[in-house]
Amino acid sequence: MRSGKSHAVIFSIVIAGAVSAQQESFLVLKGPYLGQNPPGMTAEVFAPGIISTEAIEASLTFSHDGRYLVFRRGFREDTDIYLSENEAGTWTEPVQAPFFVKEYGFGDFTFSPNKPVLYFTSRRPLGPSQAPTESANLWMVEYSSDKWLTPTPISDALITPLHESYPSVSNDNTLFFFRRFDTEDRNYEMMYSEFENGAYSAPVRMGAEINTQWEEWDPSIAPDGSFLIFCSKKPSGYGQDDLYVSFRASGGWSDAVNLGSGINSEGSENRPFVTADGKYLFFNRGDSDGRDVYWVDLDAVRRLRP
Repeated sequence: MRSGKSHAVIFSIVIAGAVSAQQESFLVLKGPYLGQNPPGMTAEVFAPGIISTEAIEASLTFSHDGRYLVFRRGFREDTDIYLSENEAGTWTEPVQAPFFVKEYGFGDFTFSPNKPVLYFTSRRPLGPSQAPTESANLWMVEYSSDKWLTPTPISDALITPLHESYPSVSNDNTLFFFRRFDTEDRNYEMMYSEFENGAYSAPVRMGAEINTQWEEWDPSIAPDGSFLIFCSKKPSGYGQDDLYVSFRASGGWSDAVNLGSGINSEGSENRPFVTADGKYLFFNRGDSDGRDVYWVDLDAVRRLRP
């Protein structure tokens, strides 16, 4: 059996090769979504050989104005967060995001649908003289005047000893995320928090239409708040975990619906992201061959509305 050190060396070589191979391509990529041909109603790999490579790619998100792309490459402690910018129509070579600090961890992330803000998960210290937190909290970082500002916690009301992750915000600033309890009777649960009087309120657990005994996580709210996509291990799925959607209904939410075989597979689908223009769903798929970023026309989701 190979040692862990050998695995790390091989992994680093794969990443170095993948990044080297993509550098020239990024110099000539023009237009929205890296100039890639739009997908149809069946999910396709996004930017093969450029974003989706032989390395492990996970979360991916585009800013509301199409200026920035942030994505995650690597596995666990070897994860890096990359940033590419659309400058005058041409995408720059991805570089490590300036707000990323590996020692604090950097979980999943999504851009705001209408503001220059990235929401993310991290164990960053809550104060200048404090140590990294034991569990992750929800953070935000804004870009303004061509620079990224200092990250700040999203809200004091959301800081707890528990693990909170995958923040997603709608146009009206309602925040969705999941909380991990790690107890015998509770594990992952979906939560939301409303923006009131300039601050986020104490979070509320979502109802039985969303939360079940099968664990739910990774919420992505549509910009207009009309539907919520999330991941679940419901036994009705196609694989390890699938993506589901619940539509906002009178007085609440509809029962969750599996996104179907055009999106889900025998592998694992998670980390959804709905683009600000309402055109596409990005997500992550993992199987025996690795993990890549996929995208699909959002009409594949809208047609499932009851």
